[in-house]
Amino acid sequence: MEQRRDHSGLRSTEIVDGRLRLVLANTLAAVEDGRSEIMRFLGPLDAMAQNRLEVLFEELVSNTIRHGFAKGSGQSIHVEVERRPGVVTLVFEDDGLPFDPTQAELPEGFTSAETARIGGLGIPLIVKLSSALRYEELTSRNDGGRNDAGFH
Repeated sequence: MEQRRDHSGLRSTEIVDGRLRLVLANTLAAVEDGRSEIMRFLGPLDAMAQNRLEVLFEELVSNTIRHGFAKGSGQSIHVEVERRPGVVTLVFEDDGLPFDPTQAELPEGFTSAETARIGGLGIPLIVKLSSALRYEELTSRNDGGRNDAGFH
């Protein structure tokens, strides 16, 4: 018997000019729902590329929801995915609190488990897994501002 998933994290999905466009809800269900749609759109990837993409996507979406949005707000994350030979491009737009990951202070390394800090490793991971990273704060007529981060 096939079970149907509740796609409560996915508001809409469409393919325009060969690019996948997703609108994700302000819920952690958006992480899995969006990931599933992206993997379906991209088709087979080698294991390392798929893992990198999934980690990047999960970090960016979950951190935007946890730290950039008011809990329970109707805010959305817009994601555009494009596949070209040898590269997958992800573009994230949201109307949350502005945060430029390219300007964030990276945490200091640690030498033992006792000195290790919990959290704060997402941005270094995003930087390491991306071949290019760009952030832009956009102005929009409708909502007063949008954040745009592009990753290759």
